Amino acid sequence: MKNQRKRIGILTGGGDVPPLNAVLKAVCSSAERSGVDVIGFWRGWEGVISENGSIKLRSNMIDENRGGTFLKSSRFNLRKDEKNLAKALDKLKRLAIQRLIVIGGEDTLSNALLLHKFPQILISKTIDNDVGLIEQDKEGTLKIMNYFTLGFPTALRKIVSFVSPDQGLRTTAYSHERIIVVESMGMHAGWLALASSLGKPDFIILPEFPLAYERFLSLVIERYSKEKHLIVVVAEGAKWEDGTYISGDSAEMDDFGHPRFRGAAEKLCQRMKKDLSRFFDTRNVNFVNPSYLYRSGAPCDLDKTWSMELGQKAVDLFLEKADGSFFLAVQRENEKFHIEPYPVGNVHQIDDLHRFVTKPFYTPSRFCATGSALEYFRCLLNG
Repeated sequence: MKNQRKRIGILTGGGDVPPLNAVLKAVCSSAERSGVDVIGFWRGWEGVISENGSIKLRSNMIDENRGGTFLKSSRFNLRKDEKNLAKALDKLKRLAIQRLIVIGGEDTLSNALLLHKFPQILISKTIDNDVGLIEQDKEGTLKIMNYFTLGFPTALRKIVSFVSPDQGLRTTAYSHERIIVVESMGMHAGWLALASSLGKPDFIILPEFPLAYERFLSLVIERYSKEKHLIVVVAEGAKWEDGTYISGDSAEMDDFGHPRFRGAAEKLCQRMKKDLSRFFDTRNVNFVNPSYLYRSGAPCDLDKTWSMELGQKAVDLFLEKADGSFFLAVQRENEKFHIEPYPVGNVHQIDDLHRFVTKPFYTPSRFCATGSALEYFRCLLNG
């Protein structure tokens, strides 16, 4: 009797990021060389429970230089229906999937943890960069597990270019004596907004630190009086000092209970226009929201290279028949990146891998990044 070919499944869930196709390409190419079939699931976890939700993937279907994901994506929560978990396990069994590669952010990976007995390989992707761990020892040295999530390096370079003095909005702000408020993605974690520090904005406002508005306003008045132009970066999930979102709309929750964000930069700009009008002409207080431009287009070289390395490593782990499930973390030691499998058995809930910006990286009294933050981001810009 002919031996059944080995078979691995793969899905991409949540918001798209530029290097997803690079991971898919690497998985398919590596699998083909080893005689392994790859079954892709359309639209993330939605495809796993749908009757016609899968496709046999081949490397020649995928362009690793193209942004987005060939398999498409969705924000699908398996918890919405108590039958979904059984449906997913049954589908994986019927398709003879021996291990599932799950590429996603906080929400997509939380679904994977529900299938804790099914062998999986988890790969983080999100321009929020909020999947991983940061620990500080007694000497104050920071240790970072999963140095970056896929898509973050490309988005970082974009936000830096949007605000930088030589190629971004600073030239217009200076020429017309404008205050420009730039919005960053980041619902609960402000890593992308903070990364703009490499482009030297004047102030950065993060979700983790509710905005002390009166102090912020006094600093804006002081800086603008001297410089006659300003750049402010605000994350979409930023909050007022009372803890309410600057722009969140709880009437439109997604499957995971996240509110719809309606434009923090615009809301903040409107309030600033009103309050600053006592001090100077505020017709040139403006806002810019790059929105989906952060996640669109082709990946930068760093994103593409490590996406393909992660895809290769996922197949290697499958072939090695390593027991259990693993989260593939991108580590950095001695100024070099490498991949380290982290046993998922150590992760009891997705919050165990959810990281936020903390004071070692941000000075809330001045609304700016610290030296540690600049050091952390610099290799992602230049690497």
